[in-house]
Amino acid sequence: MQEITDTEARAIKACSIDPSVFNLMLSPPRNRLPTVPPAIAPVHALLVDLPTLGTEIVLARLAVFADPWPGPVAVWASVDGLSYRRAGIALAPTVVGKTLEDLPPGPTARWQRTNFRVHIYAGALTSVSDAALFAGANAAAVQRPDGAWEVIQFANAELVGERTFLLSRLLRGQAGSEGAMGAPLPSGSPFVLLDGHLVTIASGLDSLERSLQLRIVMVDRDHGDATRLAMMATPHGTALRPLAPVHLKAARSGAGVAFSWIRRTRVDGDTWVGEVPLGEDIEQYAIDILAGANVVRTLSTATPSVLYPSAAELADFGSAQASLHVRVAQISATIGRGFAADAILTP
Repeated sequence: MQEITDTEARAIKACSIDPSVFNLMLSPPRNRLPTVPPAIAPVHALLVDLPTLGTEIVLARLAVFADPWPGPVAVWASVDGLSYRRAGIALAPTVVGKTLEDLPPGPTARWQRTNFRVHIYAGALTSVSDAALFAGANAAAVQRPDGAWEVIQFANAELVGERTFLLSRLLRGQAGSEGAMGAPLPSGSPFVLLDGHLVTIASGLDSLERSLQLRIVMVDRDHGDATRLAMMATPHGTALRPLAPVHLKAARSGAGVAFSWIRRTRVDGDTWVGEVPLGEDIEQYAIDILAGANVVRTLSTATPSVLYPSAAELADFGSAQASLHVRVAQISATIGRGFAADAILTP
């Protein structure tokens, strides 16, 4: 038998196990509970009906939100409840909340100094500079009890409580939504930040007043999944309605009372050079003459002015009036009258 060398003997001894290690007490096994994944609940969604914002004509938008946010969410739409198409994807939640106090009506085209608080369900609000505000930042929509949405902007947002912000330096009735201004807007009204995360669900004339069945669910799940949110939506023509004229005037002459105004446009109306585009197929207006709540005569014209003849005034009222209550609306070839300007004028 071949003898091992001293070097080999030392190597074997180094690799051997000391028997004393078997006398050591082993630590008891740890009980590890399995990790339970968080439950996935349906998200929340709010249908938003806004006037035209920018150059795109959108008939209906959806604000999708949840806390915690489960990740990208798909919006499926169907006109018959049988076949669904993917209408859009919410990559991030929209900041949604509610007002915490009544918001009185305010002036348009200038600052409103009123402060009011909103509570948001997730996310945050921030202050912006005047330049950023005038470029469109910090726009939000608030909803009256009758469903009308007013677009506002706020320059300042101060955190005053848990998810509660004090908003100040307001611009009211933006994008031609002054007719939706609440008087006042009551506490508890929905608040939606127009932050670019809203999902467009209807944008063509073929969608107008056509009810949709919606299912909102995470993108990696089928629209029939148990976690889906199901709701109905009917796109209306708010974005198609011409804006109310401004600067109504009246001047009396021997022929009668001449009413005049300045029209506005829904599309590309931010230019400071030249006249804004018409934005409609033709230029047409309807002018109501009112006695109390009753319309006694309706005039029409294709220009931003019209004559109310003296003979017509005598027939309507019996004499020349010291003041006249008028309502002027531009006409859309698609949906008829737009938003009306209402004023009591002294010719």
